[in-house]
Amino acid sequence: MNVFYTASFTGKNKYQKYYDMVLRAIQSTGVDVVSPELGNYLDLLSESFKKRFTSNNQKLHYEAIRQGITRADAVVIEISNEDFQLGHEATLAIQNKKYVLCLSIHEDFSQKIKNPYFIGAKYNEFDVEGIVANFIKLSSGEKYSTRFNLLLKPSQLKYLEKAAVKEGVNVSEYVRLLIELDRSGRED
Repeated sequence: MNVFYTASFTGKNKYQKYYDMVLRAIQSTGVDVVSPELGNYLDLLSESFKKRFTSNNQKLHYEAIRQGITRADAVVIEISNEDFQLGHEATLAIQNKKYVLCLSIHEDFSQKIKNPYFIGAKYNEFDVEGIVANFIKLSSGEKYSTRFNLLLKPSQLKYLEKAAVKEGVNVSEYVRLLIELDRSGRED
């Protein structure tokens, strides 16, 4: 399994020990990690792309992060230093149907952000390994692999199509969202 890990560059002075703690927790699960923290994320770029944009470090950095997210099976973001770019990267991952774990020493963002691909957690040095291990287990487990056919009345399909457009997803994704909402609302 491939995991992309990132954290705020502007928060490095204040949070580097936490960034390292999360990185060690991810590595301890045995997954392959690509990250700006390791410096191996630029390896995702083709040599021709690197040559074309060699004088534009920001373009190289952003494209490597974008490719890292696209190629990863899951994404972990240390977000203690709240950063617009990290929020954008979390959204990119979610749009690519990647599970995203956003970790902060200050707050659990899953209390604010509701999405089946988003997991937030407030962590400390004692529970970070367990939180990361549970996330890796979750994100490596369930993949869409079972096809289910359903007959609907034309009016039902029309309703689903309108509701899906309103939510900004396709009909299949909308049905999956309804199932997840129903599952999360039940205490079985």
